[in-house]
Amino acid sequence: MAQRLLRHFRYGKTFAFLRRLTSSRSKSINAVRSLYLEQGLDNRPCVLCGGSEFTLICEGDRYGFDLDKQICDRCGLVQTSPAVKKDFLNTFYRDHYRRLYTKRMEVDHARLVDEQHDKGRRFLQFLKSTEAAGQLADLAVIEMGCSSGGILDTFKPHCRSVQGCDLDVEAIRYGKETLGLDLEVSEFPTHLPDGPRLFLLSHVLEHTHDPLVSLKQIKSLMSAQDYLFIEVPGINMVAEGDYKNDLKSYFHLAHVCDFSEGTLRALAARAGYEVLSCNETVTALLRPSDEAELPWRRSEKDTPENILRIEATRQAR
Repeated sequence: MAQRLLRHFRYGKTFAFLRRLTSSRSKSINAVRSLYLEQGLDNRPCVLCGGSEFTLICEGDRYGFDLDKQICDRCGLVQTSPAVKKDFLNTFYRDHYRRLYTKRMEVDHARLVDEQHDKGRRFLQFLKSTEAAGQLADLAVIEMGCSSGGILDTFKPHCRSVQGCDLDVEAIRYGKETLGLDLEVSEFPTHLPDGPRLFLLSHVLEHTHDPLVSLKQIKSLMSAQDYLFIEVPGINMVAEGDYKNDLKSYFHLAHVCDFSEGTLRALAARAGYEVLSCNETVTALLRPSDEAELPWRRSEKDTPENILRIEATRQAR
């Protein structure tokens, strides 16, 4: 049995069991756990570099799901390994996601849109610090995983056009009927405008079964003049106070991969993107290159020692 990097009891299987047993969400947790146990887990190589050697970080997430978080010994990407299967993720998001996260099936879309407006304003500020700043008014914006459309609603006055897609039927209906947006129920856009475009992927990539494949699929939709904006929750921001400095709260079932600036840059290179801007938040602006893959290297920060550094900030609180 591999020795766990985070040795504290709260990162082990026994604590995960107790969390499942005592949680107010125990009914939802047990239903989800039964689903991934029934379907089995996928012992696959690292989704970034194809490596097969990992260091075990912890054996349970914030809800008590007994899934291992590991860091790849070759590239430093933190990921769930063995991984849940793609069919599980499809069923999870369709039937269980809302109830697990909110304890209810109904969604307050008006409140969700307010939160998305805040994100949209922050994203615009980021883009104004990049080379895309002078082109915003000429860009058609396409958001994949747009939910109710609040981010697009914020972008609308600043860009040539906006459109979005999501698999959440109710969210798409709300965005179309209440915000008057051009939205469709789809994983990827089925129609694209001519001219320069900005693709948005906000807190989506970490949920995908294979983020490298997802980035390559998006690249196939893009032209050389297009941009791809990405934001995912950065693991190194936990040390700065996100999730109250608690990796246990940061790790959870829905996040297949947990990115840093370094691992996002490496993944983008492997998918054939040039990184124009990226930080530890992790917020990034990419542009497709002519190459199928670009050279990449492991960041010196993406190490087991860095995981211990992040955990030490919780203990110091």
